[in-house]
Amino acid sequence: MELRTARRGLACQVATALSLLVVAVFFAMGGGRSPAASHGAELGWRPDRTWVFAVGILEWQHPDIWAGFPAAVKNRADVRFVHRLREHGVPDEQIVFLKDQQATKVRIHAKFGELLDRTEEGDLLIFYFAGHGYRDRETNQTWFAQFDAGKKDASGWAVKNIFKMIENRFSGDRALLLADCCHSGALYDEVKQRTDAEIGYAAITSSYSHNTSTGSWTFTDSLVKAFDGRPTADYDGDEFVELDEAARYISGEMAFVEGQKSMFTASADFAENTKVARAVGKALPKAGSHCEALSEGDWFKAEVLEYDAASNQYKVHYLDYSADFDEWLEASKVRAYTPPQYAVGAKIEARDDEGKWYPAVVRQSWYGLHLVHYDNYDETWDEWLGPARVRPRK
Repeated sequence: MELRTARRGLACQVATALSLLVVAVFFAMGGGRSPAASHGAELGWRPDRTWVFAVGILEWQHPDIWAGFPAAVKNRADVRFVHRLREHGVPDEQIVFLKDQQATKVRIHAKFGELLDRTEEGDLLIFYFAGHGYRDRETNQTWFAQFDAGKKDASGWAVKNIFKMIENRFSGDRALLLADCCHSGALYDEVKQRTDAEIGYAAITSSYSHNTSTGSWTFTDSLVKAFDGRPTADYDGDEFVELDEAARYISGEMAFVEGQKSMFTASADFAENTKVARAVGKALPKAGSHCEALSEGDWFKAEVLEYDAASNQYKVHYLDYSADFDEWLEASKVRAYTPPQYAVGAKIEARDDEGKWYPAVVRQSWYGLHLVHYDNYDETWDEWLGPARVRPRK
């Protein structure tokens, strides 16, 4: 078998910005069922009481500052995301979707404020933003770069101001914040600080607030699968995908595919076990498992699609390759994914975004990911790193 060499999705952007960010979102997918069938009273949301504010930006007015993502245009996840919300019952008049040149700072603020002013008690807010995110380490502030963002921080949309608008003008009860971008964990940090807020918040983000993030659509694709009722995300087998299960599924995919730490939190007024989707069917035995598959003498990351007990064979899908390369392999050519794991307190070397190695200490570890603290630097430099960016200290 000759594996395709082209990488899937977008090229990874690092350091100053990243792509794709999704903010404040809560929805459940029905897997092709009608809205009436998929959104019964047993689920934790109502499409007719849901308001969506979506912003998707893949090009900028100042490309010398904010690099565009032309490769992402063909199969835009932001468009698919909003389309699915419409399919599952959110009324068109309750959705605002601004793309690229439409998404100037003035227009975003005006349209967002208008939407918030129309909400009522008991409503749910979905706020989606796809674009660049950036952070000032000295002030620990994070901004989203709308279409006309410039060099100055003030030209961007401060994450804190997003929360201020929600708290000043949103009349509903809950908002789920999602971000698929560099420093997206700033949403997580803000939710954690709002222990006494009248609004119930939850956040699932693609990265820690100190980290850059992948430029591919991995987070958004995983989000759609989880909220569409993917049976492998129904970990407790109760035929529903709960909010915390969706976050768990997304975290696993981000760690395995991108070597990146997704973050999740929910306030007391936004139950972690909120049912967001009915699971579509039953997962096949061992389906969805992360593994490594042997092909042409090399081990590749893969996902188990099916397992045949009679022949003891696995059907696998290779990451970064199309379904054309899916194949059945005997069990000896499939092994569990076991990334290197360092203990908390271990002294290691960590590679920063510029490729330089520094002495550091492990503060947390999970599934091959490590939260590291660099020697002789303060906590504002702490970050989560994947297996390729951590090694034993010499």
